[in-house]
Amino acid sequence: MKLLLVDNLLFEGGIDAPVFDPQPHLGLMSLVAVARDAGHTATILNPRQLLRDGALPLNDSLYVTLARRIAEAGADAVGFTALGCNIHCVVRTAEAVRRMIPDHPILLGGPHATILHRELLDAFSCFDVVARHEAETSLPLALDALEAGSPLTSVPGVTFRSAGGAIVENAPARIIEDLDTLPVPDYEAYPLAEMRLDQIRVEAGRGCPFSCTFCSTASFFGRLYRLKSATRLVSEMDMLAERHGFSRFKLNHDLFTVNRKMVLAFCEAVGGRGYEWSCSARMDCVDAQLLEAMAKAGCRDIYFGVEAGSIKMQELTKKRLDIGLILPTLTETERLSIRSTTSFITGYPEEEKEDLDATLDAVGEAHLRAGALNESQLHLLTPEPGTELMVRHSASLHLDAHVSEFNFPRFGPEDDALLRGHPTIFPNHYHFETRIPRARLVFTTDLWPVLYALDRRVLGFLIAWHEGRLSRLAEGFYEWARRQGPAAARPCVESLAVYAVQRFGAQAPVSSVARFAALLASLTRLVPRAMAPWGLDAHTPLRLSHSARLLPDCHDVPALLGDLAVSGPNGAALASEPVSDWLLLRRDGQVRLFAVSAETLDLLGMFTAPARYCDIVRARLSKERPAAAPEDVAALVAMGALELASDNARTDVA
Repeated sequence: MKLLLVDNLLFEGGIDAPVFDPQPHLGLMSLVAVARDAGHTATILNPRQLLRDGALPLNDSLYVTLARRIAEAGADAVGFTALGCNIHCVVRTAEAVRRMIPDHPILLGGPHATILHRELLDAFSCFDVVARHEAETSLPLALDALEAGSPLTSVPGVTFRSAGGAIVENAPARIIEDLDTLPVPDYEAYPLAEMRLDQIRVEAGRGCPFSCTFCSTASFFGRLYRLKSATRLVSEMDMLAERHGFSRFKLNHDLFTVNRKMVLAFCEAVGGRGYEWSCSARMDCVDAQLLEAMAKAGCRDIYFGVEAGSIKMQELTKKRLDIGLILPTLTETERLSIRSTTSFITGYPEEEKEDLDATLDAVGEAHLRAGALNESQLHLLTPEPGTELMVRHSASLHLDAHVSEFNFPRFGPEDDALLRGHPTIFPNHYHFETRIPRARLVFTTDLWPVLYALDRRVLGFLIAWHEGRLSRLAEGFYEWARRQGPAAARPCVESLAVYAVQRFGAQAPVSSVARFAALLASLTRLVPRAMAPWGLDAHTPLRLSHSARLLPDCHDVPALLGDLAVSGPNGAALASEPVSDWLLLRRDGQVRLFAVSAETLDLLGMFTAPARYCDIVRARLSKERPAAAPEDVAALVAMGALELASDNARTDVA
């Protein structure tokens, strides 16, 4: 039987600036391998690649266009995988596939489908079979039965719709205790040579022994913690190195370091090969000795799920991590030159403002470590089926217009109607009722990417002026934005600069830093373009260059950032420092800062709208004001501060 497996369609950044994870799907590659070993043919369709290549539109017609590609593939059966964040995309695509090839079986698998297998089959007739949990055992048997036209009653681990329309749930398949018995995932199912990956995922293990109230990992993989043996794991890495040239690997397991003995065995086996690798871990499942062994064996990055900076929330969510481990653990990883990511979540139903503040302060303190090897993340809680939080709070689900960075977007009324009609099937698009106002939570989690993108010294300076706490910066900015109305509801670096000026005054050093950061951000978003040639002609219209920004009455920001300690928490020591006029100019990918005279700033300001040099001279002389010499204008053009006004065919900002 020929099976077409459809990869997840996921991206971040929203419709306007989508960012795709290029990594192959480990689960699908494993299913391709087991299907092949059972005598079937399985291929993978990657919608993310189709989107990147422009073959799929990013609008409501996406579903039909993708369904057409699936139907035209000529497979005997179609298998979808889905996460909660994109399940509505899968449903609508499967419905379109059903209309195009009504007699072909459509299968569904993945964590979301496993937990809601009955609900999905009951609500959507486009699905025939759900393969629950790990499908390596059940899928080949299901394909055998479908090919032979036999009933699925003897296939473990599947739920299906019988000929009479009844939903039948078979006994679960036996958990795969020894992952070494699985075939090597079929990496050839993806065109790796064309994907230009700088590293690749390798499945290291499955299962989670912990019971965090917000996480559904254990509901899918079970609580039996399993790792591939060191020999098997290293052999997969060797294969990928030999066949495809990879030397950097992402070991896929939420909790790689739980079994200390097996991790040390892996470090012993992989050491000396020159590979670099990353993993995920709990901070209470590593120590100095283990981290040193990992670093020596090539570990360069570790993802730590911290989730909350509040002791109360650690207990309520059953994460139960000692937050006192955060800074010592980061100190140790920095000592070993291991980069780290610390991930936090806000938006829990029981969370109070003081808990949010504690989390934000932990985010800021971890991110601004002196070694600059840690990056903090802050996420808005997503309701997940199969979790304790869902059991306790499913009656308080609410749907609003906010789309988190993890959720597939909604394209129109049909998507909205689908989500509203089935809240328990699409809870990832909803939110729990919270004690902290929803608007504040959304603003705060939208704010962190804005702050994250700033130079760390800039962020540190802004925080220093807010009592040294990220929570105070977030609170002050939110309260200011709330007073401004809907126009300021979504934070950006430009509105952050306005907030700083209005709160602290235009002459405050922190206002200079914020204004500088806003202009710098606009310059870093520029699309590079060639300078147009120009000979000095008084009648040629000019304008301020797209790569130039004017910054009047501002402190020497590099000097401020170079000695943050001098300013202290309120910047009083630098409040009397003189301000100057500045020109920011981006050339060859670098931004330079020039101190300019008031006369030069005034001249450049005359070209913020297109103007001719002869007109400016005439206007200034009529007011008995001196005019710039032609050679001064020519010098500004030569350095890139001015450009031809007619050169407006290209987009300035990415």
